[in-house]
Amino acid sequence: MTLTAGGILVGLAPLVWYGVRWGKANLKSKTKNWKELLPLVYGFALGILGAMCVGGLLGRLFGRVRQASNAVGDKALGSTTGADAAPIAGAHVQPLNTGGAIVVVLAFLALVSIWKKIGKDDVRMIGSGAFSGSTVGTTAGIGGTGALALVPAVNSLGDSLLHSI
Repeated sequence: MTLTAGGILVGLAPLVWYGVRWGKANLKSKTKNWKELLPLVYGFALGILGAMCVGGLLGRLFGRVRQASNAVGDKALGSTTGADAAPIAGAHVQPLNTGGAIVVVLAFLALVSIWKKIGKDDVRMIGSGAFSGSTVGTTAGIGGTGALALVPAVNSLGDSLLHSI
């Protein structure tokens, strides 16, 4: 599915929200607490990987996330600025192979296994990161660079796992 400018707007919003909040709390400090951003980064990576699933439950779920992002973002962009929602080029990322798909399912399983143990703020950050990753992480720009690096690494890790068992 093609992403639109409105979809990018909505996908960037959580990153800006959490980035500004983190910056306000940490930029004046001599020691910056980068660990506070780990849930957002984990969610972003899961969003990219979920968006790279070509089918199944995860593929459908993240396809719907992109649809909703486009719909909400196009309306928001049009109503706030009058701009049209132009389609955005997607990244040309190799698909997940069988090994990569196994790693993705295990990463989601790890999240589900600790879901009740993590705080509500971290849950929100993971969800927001996943939302952003499934939108801006699939573009041909800077966001897609994460997918271009992450997917081959996950495929390689999965292949290593498959061949070592």
